[in-house]
Formats: sequence, structure tokens, C-alpha cells
Amino acid sequence: MEPLVIRAPAKINLCLDVLGRRPDGYHEVATILQTIDLADRLRIVRDDDVVLHCHGMGVDQDNLILRAANLLREHAGIGAGCSIECWKRIPIGAGLGGGSADAAAALVGLNTLWKTGLRINDLSELAAKLGADVPFFLHGGTALATGIGTALRPLRDAPRHWLVLVPIEADDVAKSANMYRALTTGDFGDSERARRQAAAVELGRIAYADVGSSFTRPAAARWRAVTGAMDSLAQTSPLAVSLSGAGPSVFALYASRAAARAAQRAIGPPATVRMFRSSAESDVRRFPLSNAAHS
Repeated sequence: MEPLVIRAPAKINLCLDVLGRRPDGYHEVATILQTIDLADRLRIVRDDDVVLHCHGMGVDQDNLILRAANLLREHAGIGAGCSIECWKRIPIGAGLGGGSADAAAALVGLNTLWKTGLRINDLSELAAKLGADVPFFLHGGTALATGIGTALRPLRDAPRHWLVLVPIEADDVAKSANMYRALTTGDFGDSERARRQAAAVELGRIAYADVGSSFTRPAAARWRAVTGAMDSLAQTSPLAVSLSGAGPSVFALYASRAAARAAQRAIGPPATVRMFRSSAESDVRRFPLSNAAHS
């Protein structure tokens, strides 16, 4: 079999409300997830053991790609191995879901490589064991996520928008847990904002007033760059400005590529222009076999 090459797209949150802490210690959320055209690449071939090499990131045994491979191998009861090469383009710990996207891509690719024959529902159950965002990346596009983030309702593809993304990395392996701990009751929202946004998307539009994140206040308090990026983007006449996930990356939405490019030029590096990707464009299941890791 030829090597499998799979694209693992990043995501933004068109809104993210944390509703409160549950008795089991997890937090209840309501969020709209959207894939964008920033992506990592995974190249997967057969090998005697499970081996991972990443360009742009160190590798340890807690890496989500390795965990995904070992989880699938254990679930399927097989002894097959693989060699995975990952080209990192999604900034690490930036609130863009890079690790989760890579894990989903690994599950899908290895399901094909090892001929384990699992269906998408089976893969979703495994994905949920790896992280709350991982099941979403099996579908891509636009989705409403509730509960702890694993209860997904795929939505109609959001209307095509361009965004200026200001990627900000967080050098903190426990960033998400620390950010949840930093929330106060004043940061909590309800599910109505996400449900309004979901209803708007189903009608072919985006509710710009409902774009936002419960993590904005603690992220701005923790990373000075967040406030600077949001203030700079607000000066470019965007449709909306928001933190992505728990941060610290920030984005702004625009109706046209020209408007996004003008905003990016005004802000300068590290801001980049990106656009939404639909489920058909983002879904890792749809990528064919290929030898070209950078195609």
C-alpha cells in the first residue's frame, strides 16, 4: 500500500460558552466549532512498531498521535505497526485544536492502513477517549458541541468567511486545565448564545454579535498579547473579533478576502489570512492515498 497522507485542519470557535462545573469535575460547554484552512500533515506507512517523528514539535509518550495509534491497536487487538511523520503548521497550545486534529487524522489513517474496518461511530467513541475536541475533527466543517464538548451536532456549512488569525502559542502543557481553573462565575454563560449561532448557521448566516468566548477575560489577564491582538483587530472594521478556544490565539472575521488582506497588512506578522473549510474540504476521511506529503 502507498503511504497515506492526511491533512489535519485547525479549528476556531465561533462561540464558546462555559456553563459551569459539573459534579464529576468536568465543565459543561456549548460551542460552535469551525474548521479553517490551516492544517498539519501526517504521512503514515507500515512499520514493525509504532514510530512517530514530528517536524516542528518534540515527541513524548503523551503525544496524541501516539496515543491514538496505540488506542486503535489495542481496541482492534492487532500487533501491526506504523511509522508516522507529522509536519506541524498549527501552533502548539494556541487554542486551534492542532493536537486533537492530528489524533483524529491518525485514527482515520490507521483505520485504513491496518484495515480495522471501524465505522465513524466506532472511531468517534475512541476519539472521545483522547480529548473533547477529537470527535469533531473526524467530521470537520461546522458543528455544535455540548456537554463536555463531545456531544456533536453537525451543522450546515457556515457561509464562507475569511479571517485574520493572530496565532499565539502557550508554553504550558496544562494550559486548558489552568484556564478552566482561572474562570470565575462571572465568566460563565448559558447555552443560548451557541444555540442562536447554530440557528443562524442553519439559515445560512453568522450571528456576529454571538461570536465570543468565556475565556476572554482570563486569557487577556494571562497573556498581554491577547489584549494587543484584539485591540489591533478591532481597528480594522471586522465583523467580529474573538479568542479561539481557551486561547491565546485571536481571530477576526471579514466578508471578503480583500478586507481580510487589508486588515492583515495593517496588523503585520504574525497575522495571517485564512478561510473557513467545509466538511467536504476538511474531513480527513475524504483525503486519498498520496505520495506527496506537501501536496
